[in-house]
Amino acid sequence: MPSVLSARLPTRLIGWCVPLLAEAGALARSAILARMIGGDELGRAIVLTLVLRLAEMVSDVGIERLLMQRPGAMPAGLLAALHGASLLRGGATAVLLGLLALPMALAFEGGAAATTYAALALSPLMRGLLHLDYRLAERDLRLMPMAVVEGGAVLAMLAALPLALMIWADHRAMLLVLLAQALAQVILSHLVARSPYALAFDRAVLAEVLGFGAPLVVNAGLMFLTFQADRLIVAGWYGWSEVAIYGVALQLAMLPAQITGRAAGSLLAPRLRGLAAVALAALMRRALVVYALLGLGFALGFALMAPPVIGLIYGAGFRPEAGLALALGLAAAGRIWRTPLSQLAVILGRTGDPARANLWRAAALAPALFAAWAGLPLVAIAAAAALGEAMATLRALHLAWPALGLSFPKFGFSKVPV
Repeated sequence: MPSVLSARLPTRLIGWCVPLLAEAGALARSAILARMIGGDELGRAIVLTLVLRLAEMVSDVGIERLLMQRPGAMPAGLLAALHGASLLRGGATAVLLGLLALPMALAFEGGAAATTYAALALSPLMRGLLHLDYRLAERDLRLMPMAVVEGGAVLAMLAALPLALMIWADHRAMLLVLLAQALAQVILSHLVARSPYALAFDRAVLAEVLGFGAPLVVNAGLMFLTFQADRLIVAGWYGWSEVAIYGVALQLAMLPAQITGRAAGSLLAPRLRGLAAVALAALMRRALVVYALLGLGFALGFALMAPPVIGLIYGAGFRPEAGLALALGLAAAGRIWRTPLSQLAVILGRTGDPARANLWRAAALAPALFAAWAGLPLVAIAAAAALGEAMATLRALHLAWPALGLSFPKFGFSKVPV
């Protein structure tokens, strides 16, 4: 047993440390920008990142997740075809960003120019040339290549930040560091690859990718609505400084959810793949208990620590109210608890289940919009987010109930086919 634990420890450390580094890098980036360019400019920079995230999420057909789920060895021809699919996805995302540029510039008065929004298209164009070999290694729980690619890209982004601020000491510095991160990720993916890069366009593989990824695209759109649209609501009804306050608090609140989600993709998903029904249910039940405790512990800690910590790191003007911190912490707790359920759905090929659950989170945008229209404080929008996350998690549990080896109670639930 000690030898097994010692063999697993480095893998687990890498699986948790890489997403931690990614989120810590994003926080450091926003903290530096907050100090250097101020709240209003940071608010504009946050909206820039939201637009890029929107385009990336709604074009995410799950190429890496299909690669993770697919059993057996990966033929070279299939990997080349997935590279082709990745390149097409990058091009489609770039076109979408070009189409969004002018509407976004017109929608948010005083924000970034249309040319700045359009320049974001360079990021997905570059990422379309990623070498997916490091994802193959991740599938086999060899995480060092992933650590080099993802971690190195974060370090490159932080290294580019001083130069970006020398060129543009405003929200446009965010554009430069985002492009630097994408370029570094592509270069490092080719440097760590064991096989030569090959590119092919196969209709059958593209059809498989679209069939697998179509529900994920729907879910990604819902995820944007549930994870990012709150900040767009704040941008539309409140000032740029309020966007920065809410955006910083939300980013910090969702940091553990992002970390646990990425770590679960590297550590939990490979363990779930190929398990029989009884073993799968047992592992999932243990995971749900662990993630529920993680979420609850974080929510309590965030409510207590976030206001003074944010005020210390970002400045007193960014310190959130205690009620806002508590509501955002509870929202993150619901998302953390839902993490293993999302991994289970992908492994089982039920890629529509996350979208079904997130419909309930998207429904919470209605009370958030009403709160903004009525001029209620930011805590009302955060409370709507917490309610939506709780409803989405309950729906995800309902959908996964049979796979967890549990029978439905007789009062009110009906069995969902697997």
